[in-house]
This record gives sequence, structure tokens and C-alpha cells, in this order.
Amino acid sequence: MGLFKPYDEQPTEVSTPGSAQPPVKTQKKSIPTPTRKQAEAARRNRIQPVLTAKQAKAQERQARYRARDAEMAKTNSLPYNTMIRDWVDHRWNIAEFALPILILMFVATLLMSTRFPALYSVFPIVIWGFFGLLVLDTVLMWFGCRTQLKNHFPHEPLKGKFSYAMSRSMMMRRSRNPVPRVKRGSKFSWPYEEE
Repeated sequence: MGLFKPYDEQPTEVSTPGSAQPPVKTQKKSIPTPTRKQAEAARRNRIQPVLTAKQAKAQERQARYRARDAEMAKTNSLPYNTMIRDWVDHRWNIAEFALPILILMFVATLLMSTRFPALYSVFPIVIWGFFGLLVLDTVLMWFGCRTQLKNHFPHEPLKGKFSYAMSRSMMMRRSRNPVPRVKRGSKFSWPYEEE
């Protein structure tokens, strides 16, 4: 028995007198007991962890994304916005196809300028004609949407509704969020009842 040794190298058997249980073996500790200062620092780090600059930026970015998603969900759940989405989704919108058509026109213009210079002068007219159709379709979409808004939500101001409808109509149908729930080309009716 070591008088000045706090820990014995060999596991010792601890038994309680008067009990029928087998003796329990205790082993030497693998790590030293942390000091009070270390324990308090570890507890503070668990409650409010100390982050590096990169981790703090990532956490702030995730918080911004969560706040933006919550705000978008709140905006999208408003009944008049649901009606605007259904109105835009039920019709064919030229704005939806504007970007691919303009890219094709640009490529065709480059090809025509080298191979068919006589047709090159026609393409600006085609592009301006397409822009005219785009503006006309957008005006028709908005007038129809505004009429529906006045019928179903007469006390709701129209401020911001055009930009919401226009941004929805410019997205490709597959990339719209929330996803369209009405068929394109179907007759519009509100409130919409899912089948």
C-alpha cells in the first residue's frame, strides 16, 4: 500500500461489507480532472460557442436565408397573391419564353451577319416585333389580373401586385415556386378548388 500515492497502478477491488454483490473493479483515470476555469469555459462554449470568422459568416448567411424563406412563405400565403399566381399560371405568357427566344435571335443574328447579309437587316425588325408582342401580352395579363383583383379583393390596394404578377410570368413554369396548381389554358375560376 502506497502511503503517498493517490492512485494505485493496479485496479483495486471495492466491496461493501454485508452485501452479496461481487466486488467492483475501479480503474485509473485516462484524463486528468479539468480545473474549475476549464470547466466553466467549456460550459460557456456549449451555451454560446466561440465561432471563427468563417463560421460566423456561414451562420449569419443561414439566418438570412431562413428569414427570407419565412418572409416569402408569409407573402405567398396571402389570398390575393394566391389568386395572382393562379391567374398567371392558367394562361400562356410570352414573357416566360422571352429569354430563350432572345438568345436564339441573338445567335441567329450573328450567323446571318456572316452568311446571309441581306437577311441581317430583317432581324432588328423581328426583335422589335417580339418586344411589341411581349409588351402587349404583359398589358393584357395585367388588365385581366387587375379585374380579378377588383372583383375578389375590392379593398386591397394594387400597389406591388403588378411586379408580383410580372415576376411570376417571367419564370419558366417548371421553376416557379410555389409550384403551379392550375393547368395552363384552363378556364380561370376563383376560389380554386383542388380536384
